[in-house]
Amino acid sequence: MAEYVFIGGVGRSGTSITRELLTKGEEVLGFPFEYRFIIDPDGIVDFIQSYTNAWSPYMADRKIKRLECFLKQLQSKPALKHFVGELIRSNAWLKKNINAGSYHGWELEKHFPTYEVEVQRLIQDLTELTYRGSWAGAESFDIKHEIVYGRNFSEEALYAIFKGFLRRLFDGAFKMHSKSVLVEDNTWNLLFCRELSQLFDHAKFIHIYRDPRDVVASFCKQRWMPNDVVKSAIICRDLYCKILDQTVSLSSEQFLSMSLESLVNDKQANVDKLLEFAGVRRSNAMEQIKLSSSSFGRWRNQFSDAQINEIEPVLKGVTEQLGYVWNE
Repeated sequence: MAEYVFIGGVGRSGTSITRELLTKGEEVLGFPFEYRFIIDPDGIVDFIQSYTNAWSPYMADRKIKRLECFLKQLQSKPALKHFVGELIRSNAWLKKNINAGSYHGWELEKHFPTYEVEVQRLIQDLTELTYRGSWAGAESFDIKHEIVYGRNFSEEALYAIFKGFLRRLFDGAFKMHSKSVLVEDNTWNLLFCRELSQLFDHAKFIHIYRDPRDVVASFCKQRWMPNDVVKSAIICRDLYCKILDQTVSLSSEQFLSMSLESLVNDKQANVDKLLEFAGVRRSNAMEQIKLSSSSFGRWRNQFSDAQINEIEPVLKGVTEQLGYVWNE
């Protein structure tokens, strides 16, 4: 039976290095990127929740088409779009001011051998019938418009359809690479651990957390976060609160929580704990992964006294809840 281990956190908290360490196990399948199609907007979780909460024939038409478009967008890119995207990303000014293109560099068909076939099968499973017709919200100036009709699926029925899709997809990847354990670290996956538990039988979750003040210091340097300290602190707080709320009901067999500081400061013992929880055997390659404490406490030098005073009421509660002392 395949194992699925989801490493998560608020971002900039050590999930990537933890995934890199675990994927050195000989039985582990991992990807050097986040495959995105489960928890991103227009992905699987979004589809299940919005489809069941607000179904109508027109909503079904729009949601199924958007899902198909999204999944195919991740499959591969036309040569021209890929070239333009590479051009933007290779130029510092262009990269700073222009998006390279939605999901530039994602080519899932290279990593999932049955991706195209399974996407087609999934859309067929969701589609009851199609017919020539149009409605007020149809695509503008579309010739011979076709409406896709999906019936009013229950949540249980949709989970069954998507579980089958994911199982077949990952079974193909497991077989291609001769692996039996998936370890992934999609950004903010722990916000959806309840949904992931329903999509993957016996799923396990690892929360890697870090001093929220250091997280904010790193957030401010990322293009996907505000460079304003208080704004980043608000987002950091809300992410931690949501993750803690989502994971509180998970059993010890399902969930392991570990600080990045403890992993770095006592690597041997905590790597053993990670391996035992994930069901992964130790390999010599794991010893080559270097863990550094050089970024710990960076916030002290990066933030002014005024900024620290500004973020204290925002972060103090969650910082202390995670076991960090505010005025140390």
